[in-house]
Amino acid sequence: MTNEPQREHMQLHNDVFAFHGPHTRAADTLRATLARIVLSDSHAKCLAVVSCSSNAGRSVVAANLAVLLARSGQRTVLIDAARQRAQQHLLFGIEPDFRVAQITAVPGLTVMRATDSHPSLADTLVDAPAQFSQLITDLRAEYDCIVIDTADHPDDLDAISAAGMSDGALVVVQRDGTRLQRLRKLTTELRDSASTILGTVLTDS
Repeated sequence: MTNEPQREHMQLHNDVFAFHGPHTRAADTLRATLARIVLSDSHAKCLAVVSCSSNAGRSVVAANLAVLLARSGQRTVLIDAARQRAQQHLLFGIEPDFRVAQITAVPGLTVMRATDSHPSLADTLVDAPAQFSQLITDLRAEYDCIVIDTADHPDDLDAISAAGMSDGALVVVQRDGTRLQRLRKLTTELRDSASTILGTVLTDS
């Protein structure tokens, strides 16, 4: 599936508040969101984090969700599947050309950059979805939880495709920033693709 993960000693960005301030209001809000998902009938193990724009804070939400899951004792893998404006290497202080990294500061957390695989797993989301679907199947056997940081919608169809391969989508909405028309388009396409919307996270990004 992948090469042996490299062990990284890195400095996590301040935006990874679930690490730096695990008892802050922001962390508690995400923790409550996860609790609602766990207590629902969805039995979600693989979450796709989606948004309508690049500045909604989607990548930050995905990173913090992954940290919270790992810290709760769940073996967690975070997949950065954004073909443009990939952020996870910046948030976790990883070299830009990494493929797989174990986050030693957060035991149980692995970060994978899909765009640097060959062929790009992010490209296969739309062009060859069976390959990405097989990756998810393999990861389900290895990890307790999978978080996918998707590309910006509606720039491409990656968010819809990733949500369809997941147990559901978590929609990130920027307060006073996300246009209602774009949000409606995203939620309509998610439902049309038979994706389950697990919840919404409101950000101030």
